[in-house]
Amino acid sequence: MKNIVIIAALFLMLLMPVASADIVSDLENDVDAYNANVDSVPSYLVTLLGDETIKLVIVDDDGDEVYVKAITEDAYIMTFEEVDEDEDFGATMVVGANEFTVRTVLRSSSPLSEFIAAKDNGEIVVEPVGVTSTVKYTVATVVMEVTSLFGF
Repeated sequence: MKNIVIIAALFLMLLMPVASADIVSDLENDVDAYNANVDSVPSYLVTLLGDETIKLVIVDDDGDEVYVKAITEDAYIMTFEEVDEDEDFGATMVVGANEFTVRTVLRSSSPLSEFIAAKDNGEIVVEPVGVTSTVKYTVATVVMEVTSLFGF
């Protein structure tokens, strides 16, 4: 149970957009900790979401948008950097939220449940790009919801 919560928090960190240069720096520092624990990520998540190019978009408290490119390979975060709004890097998934929601999920004692709730009520928007990403995302969503129901 404890490992699932840690893994979910780390995985959500990858999926979560960032709000400002300060949080970008904070999350960049957390990438090494996430990568050090990738062996604990369940194999189904590695298979489903381990190889993605993600465009993270967040609206900060001032109404400004911040964009981040996050690339994973075998669930390891290989790239995590702030980018320009119109930079095209072949994203397979776009994730958007506001700063408050991001911080709420990251600080939660149950980040996976908090993420699912925020996604379900529209506070977090996840848009897979392309057919393959859509199928993988749909399967991953079902798996995360089922594991959440069982308290994992």
